[in-house]
Formats: sequence, C-alpha cells, structure tokens
Amino acid sequence: MVRIARDKRHALLRKRIEEDPFVNDEELAEEFSVSVATIRLDRMALGIPEMRIRIKQKAEAAQPRQKNAGFVGELVECTVGQSAISIMTATEDMVDEAHIVRSQCLYAQANSLAQAVLHLPVAITAVANIKYKQPVTVGDKLVAVAEVIRRRDQKYYVWVKIRKNAKEVFRTKFIIESLE
Repeated sequence: MVRIARDKRHALLRKRIEEDPFVNDEELAEEFSVSVATIRLDRMALGIPEMRIRIKQKAEAAQPRQKNAGFVGELVECTVGQSAISIMTATEDMVDEAHIVRSQCLYAQANSLAQAVLHLPVAITAVANIKYKQPVTVGDKLVAVAEVIRRRDQKYYVWVKIRKNAKEVFRTKFIIESLE
C-alpha cells in the first residue's frame, strides 16, 4: 500500500475500527503499512481506546443493565448457556467476628454468576449444594468460574467454583429452574 497522509489515515482508521472494534493494532499496522507504534499514536490522537477496552465497552453495552442490578462481583466474561467468570475482592463488611468472609457472601457471588450465565428471564435456584473449603479474609481476590453442565427440560445444572490464588475455596452445584 502506498503511504497515506496522516489526516486521511486517521479518517480511514476511525472508520475501520467503527466497522470492526475487535481488530488489533498489529492487524491495523499491517493494513495501513505503518508501524504498530504509529497506529497507537493515531488511536491516542483520535481518542480511540485499545482493543481490550473496546471489547469491554461493547460487552457492557450489550448487557441489559436491569439484569445485572443485583449482581455480586464484577462479571468479566460470559458465554450465555456455557460459562462465565466474575471477580470480587473481599471487603471489611463481608467478614464476621473472626475476620473470615461469611459464606453467604460467597454464595451470593456464585448464585448471581450462575443466574447470569443462563440469562433466563424468570428463574429460581431450586437446589444448591455448597462447600466452603478454605477461609477467605479481607483483601482476598476471588475468581468465580461458572459452567453449565447440562439441561433437562426447564432445569439447568450449573457448577460454580471460586478460587483464591488459584486454590479452590468454595464450590457449589446449582439446579436452576426456568419458570417460563
């Protein structure tokens, strides 16, 4: 490709990212025959965030706000009907007198993640089998992973495992029933 003037490149870059927000800087650099650094400078000049931030913005815009109003933790990844990941940092208001995070806080994170991965309009948690395996304290970063195991009629079987520093601290098996 012949060298393009900066103003024209900026216009083309803006249009290209609007068309495909998931395109990365390396692909853009190759497409415009410039360096990755030039693409990054152009993006900064145009006020266009990097790809991972654009992806996060698209995901947040695609999710209905009302559905997440009662969500515990921060939903970082969700493939509806398959799996989801959330993170939460244990805070002072979650602990008991022994300075250990109460089980209902971990249950709330797990249950809200299980509900989010199914994305059902009306659903109840019919059964929950939980196991609190390791104590969690203030400041611990908790990563919850939900996986939809199976579906039978209107019942969904979801396993959620919560880890702290890659070590499992809480796990639960849910049966969530769709009421529609």
